[in-house]
Amino acid sequence: MSALHSILLYTHIALGSIALLLFWLPVIVKKGSKLHNNAGQVFYYIMLLVSGSGMVMSGLTIYDPLAIYPMPNLSGIELQRFLGWRVVFSQFLLLLSLLTWVSVRHAVGVLLAKANRSLLKRLSFLGPVLLMLPLSLFVAWQGHKFNQTLLMIFAGVSFYTAASICVYVFKAEIKPRQWIIEHFTSMVGTGIAVYTAFFAAGGRRLVSELLPEQWMMLTWLAAPVIGIGSIILFKSYFQRKFKVKISPNKSQIH
Repeated sequence: MSALHSILLYTHIALGSIALLLFWLPVIVKKGSKLHNNAGQVFYYIMLLVSGSGMVMSGLTIYDPLAIYPMPNLSGIELQRFLGWRVVFSQFLLLLSLLTWVSVRHAVGVLLAKANRSLLKRLSFLGPVLLMLPLSLFVAWQGHKFNQTLLMIFAGVSFYTAASICVYVFKAEIKPRQWIIEHFTSMVGTGIAVYTAFFAAGGRRLVSELLPEQWMMLTWLAAPVIGIGSIILFKSYFQRKFKVKISPNKSQIH
């Protein structure tokens, strides 16, 4: 189990590092161009591997934390404290990985489905979205229990994301070309998850050497603040650019 976790971890770190940089290429190039589409497709498959490996690693740690993180020198009380927090943090990482998986699949799914949302109602697409709802509530409760603001914030972000996807999938009608906006917001959501995972887990040691401990929370919150701000700032721009609005005949969906 430990060997499997190590292999997945190195794969996760390597691909995640690529994704941190590759995320920006589809953002800055011309939308709909060949480079945009190709870079986005590569990013999509990388993120499936990154989030999938993250979910497996989190599951292994939750199932048997001592097999993954042996602590022979800790006393009984210290070991209990370590195990308690290690499991809770792995539950948070599981939610973060699931959020990444759901966001990137939804971003591509809406492109494939466009106005025909029956594809998005399949269990393979909708199952992980529905799973994220109770998991978000559980992680929020754990965050409250252990007084961890980060967990509560991202549990809220995850719950909102899952609920928003459900609304989009099941609403009676959608605006013409609304799938473009949905694609944009979901990709930004994926970026939020990627950079949050970096600052909260992989890049934590690097950041701790550069900033005092009291500033650590700001680095964790930087990704969602910037990401949500970008959504608010650019959503109206893309709505105007792609003419995303209710048509005169609301019963007709293009």
